[in-house]
Amino acid sequence: MNFKINPLSFNGIFAVPNSLVDENIRLASVVQLKSLLYLLRYGNLRTVTTEEMAEALCLDKADVQDAMVFWLERGLVLKENEEPSLTTRVTIEKAPHSAAKPAAEPERVLPEIVISKPSHEEVSARLKGSEELSLFFQQAQASLGKPFGYEGQSTLLMLHDGYGLPLEIIIMAIEYCVSQKKDGFRHIVSLAKRWSELNIDTIEGVNQYLEEHTIVDEAWEKLRSMTEITNRHPTEKQRRFMTSWTKELAFTVEMIYYAYEESIDRTGKMNMKYMDTIIRNWASLGIRTPADIKKHQDEWEKKKNAGKAPAAKKESKKEDNEPSYDIGLFMKEAVNLKYKKQENN
Repeated sequence: MNFKINPLSFNGIFAVPNSLVDENIRLASVVQLKSLLYLLRYGNLRTVTTEEMAEALCLDKADVQDAMVFWLERGLVLKENEEPSLTTRVTIEKAPHSAAKPAAEPERVLPEIVISKPSHEEVSARLKGSEELSLFFQQAQASLGKPFGYEGQSTLLMLHDGYGLPLEIIIMAIEYCVSQKKDGFRHIVSLAKRWSELNIDTIEGVNQYLEEHTIVDEAWEKLRSMTEITNRHPTEKQRRFMTSWTKELAFTVEMIYYAYEESIDRTGKMNMKYMDTIIRNWASLGIRTPADIKKHQDEWEKKKNAGKAPAAKKESKKEDNEPSYDIGLFMKEAVNLKYKKQENN
């Protein structure tokens, strides 16, 4: 169903800044939006107090005060005696629309948490005016198992105000980092920032992310045991490749290992892009197991040798751990050219 504005409703209008929709509507809560719209409607006519807004909107005064602090930090409103000035504020880059997958939420690229931290006075004012925020900080400290001061408070507020994460989701980020023995704020911010970029802001969404995260970690650990990989956890780039191979393409760690071996043989190192080319080529050919590799290699060799006189077989001894088929022979022409073309693009 599509919608449009009823032109007969324009018996009176007031201006709304473009940045409200372009940069902030995805992050703002219902209370924050209601409070700003009320201020936009009446703020140019008279001084608007938080008491008036709370009464008119049937909201708690402390919630309205928190909402106004949010818009102060975003640069859309000013204090009564404050003059307009160019200040740094958080700006969320608009993600491109994807026609191919209209149901999927696009990723966003967020700025670092150091931008526009609330001042010590603002943190104190918000704590005094919001019981919910006070309880949140208490729970955060309990989850971390240690107290934290202004720096920790301001950082967690930025995750809520700047990245748009609900308080309960921030608590889940803290608890997960603690479970991984990474309880520093740098790790918490990194994880929370990633969730916001992926538009993960519900308990269900976090649980799904953590389930997939665990599957990739287990696959990575198994691959490490089979190879000379030294890093205990995959980098973000490596994690994306592993997620694609295990979830999207449903390949086993054994097959990823064969792609790893081919990458070592052809490039002299673990090259994730080259491995991705191999695995996707296997997927397009319907190759899912080592037996499939052997079968397709035999067919490829049969076509290659069709019409040629059979050559005398040379006896050779194989090491016990050497595979009975040559992956490199089969993949040389099928993958090498395709990979080179990708590098040139």
